[in-house]
Amino acid sequence: MEFIALEKQTEEAAAYLKRRESFNESRLNIVVSPYRISPLGAHIDHQGGSVLGMTIDARTVLAFTPIDEKRVRLYSMNFPGVTEFDIDSIKSPGRDDWGRYAMGAAKALAEYRGIRRGFTGALSGTLPSAGLSSSASAGLAYLKALAYANDLELGPEECVELDRRIENDYLKLSNGILDQSSIVYGKKDSLLYIDTVTGHTAAYPRPKNWEDFKILIVYSGIPRELTSSGFNTRVEECRKAAGLLGIMGGLRSAKTLSYIPETVFREKSPKLPEELRRRAEHFFTEVERVTMGVAAWNRGDMIAFGRLMNESCESSFVNYGVGSPELISLQEIISSTGGVYGSRLNGGGYGGSVTAFVRRDFPHDSAAGILERYKKRHPEPGLGAAVYFAEPDDGIRLI
Repeated sequence: MEFIALEKQTEEAAAYLKRRESFNESRLNIVVSPYRISPLGAHIDHQGGSVLGMTIDARTVLAFTPIDEKRVRLYSMNFPGVTEFDIDSIKSPGRDDWGRYAMGAAKALAEYRGIRRGFTGALSGTLPSAGLSSSASAGLAYLKALAYANDLELGPEECVELDRRIENDYLKLSNGILDQSSIVYGKKDSLLYIDTVTGHTAAYPRPKNWEDFKILIVYSGIPRELTSSGFNTRVEECRKAAGLLGIMGGLRSAKTLSYIPETVFREKSPKLPEELRRRAEHFFTEVERVTMGVAAWNRGDMIAFGRLMNESCESSFVNYGVGSPELISLQEIISSTGGVYGSRLNGGGYGGSVTAFVRRDFPHDSAAGILERYKKRHPEPGLGAAVYFAEPDDGIRLI
């Protein structure tokens, strides 16, 4: 029920590359790029809301060797085929092309600093398409490898911005900076606060009086893929709500809900179309939950923190309008299990997984019971469902 150990995953990725490419082993490098969870702050980073993130010991590992050509050649241990492209002639992304994040990384870095060399590499993902930001994890790993191959030093702010360009400009996603900021600035045993307007982050260490906990992640068996989901539609609905509230409140250029004072929202929101009112309701209540969550974390109140997670998930389902029947069912099963402080869906909410904070002594039998109950309700996706215990981990690094 634990994720693969880092040492084993790096060895497997390196061996996978060695079987396919000939190279001097002294030139072999490894990027470790963790996945992230967001216990509070769901669906509001694209509206300028502050969010909470935490990196975990599920991850992307990229084994790579620089080459003296402006080309990238990639193998994946998770997906079939080989991705190979010329850095000077990057094509438009294909929806089913697992290499599109590598192409986006090369394009973003080439336009920003210029690239003289590429690399060959093998990618290993612990649990891709589970709503744990495996895409941002991979994108940042590619940026790290390309920067190393070209003797470029990229600061954390640059990494966040370049990965944003991959997703917003190249892949045409409308997400914010929660994922990449969490992965770049993440620190082991800390909760990361992210101001998505300024980019400012603050890491709050686990309090000494904190009642110990474990992280439980249950994968629904339904892959979650932003580029083929209704993600951009929800973002546009939030922007429409912001625009209307701005007009009714006498404000100019209210592009996102963070431009709207809460007093204006409370006064004018009854006049919004119901669907848009719910989207705005989720934003303002989630902003408040993030603030209360930081306070609960810092005083070591896991019960209060877990309750906020449950409220956040309920608002995602009811107000933000995401969540498949399977995901809603899975979260209900988890939240009704003894020893669970709180749980919420991961990612965009169109598939993927649910994260729960559970007691440190939470039994493996209880975790297995959650999976069994879910499989009985949903036999078909249950075939691919899985449960894991996770631990907080550090952010992206080259080892």
